[in-house]
Amino acid sequence: MTLYHTPEASLSYNASADTLHLSFNATHLDLSFGVAYQHALEQMLKQNVGKLLLDLKRNAPSDENQEELLLKPLTRCLPEPLVRPVFIAAVLSEGQYQYQISNCPASGTTFVPDRVEFNYFTSRREAASWLNGQ
Repeated sequence: MTLYHTPEASLSYNASADTLHLSFNATHLDLSFGVAYQHALEQMLKQNVGKLLLDLKRNAPSDENQEELLLKPLTRCLPEPLVRPVFIAAVLSEGQYQYQISNCPASGTTFVPDRVEFNYFTSRREAASWLNGQ
């Protein structure tokens, strides 16, 4: 079921996996991504869904703002304390993944609220498997 659709992004709900899937197709993360991502986080709360698959694999290589674009909205959009755990899997290109691992210190995860697990993957299948195990 599609919950949100623009030329740059689409948000759908997979009932069998109880997971929201945000696919972002623009060539770089920008304001339209922020709007779509905020909509996805709001739908997680509204629909009481605890899993989100962020498909960012088609985007251009990362820059220093990616972690802030992905993690900081969690503190703005998700209430504290969360009623239930939230699991978010971001699927990145190999280049994006290597950038995240090499350039973003573990202390950058201070943007992630309690009861939120955020993980990076290069494979949609691995991301979905991780979410299904939660």
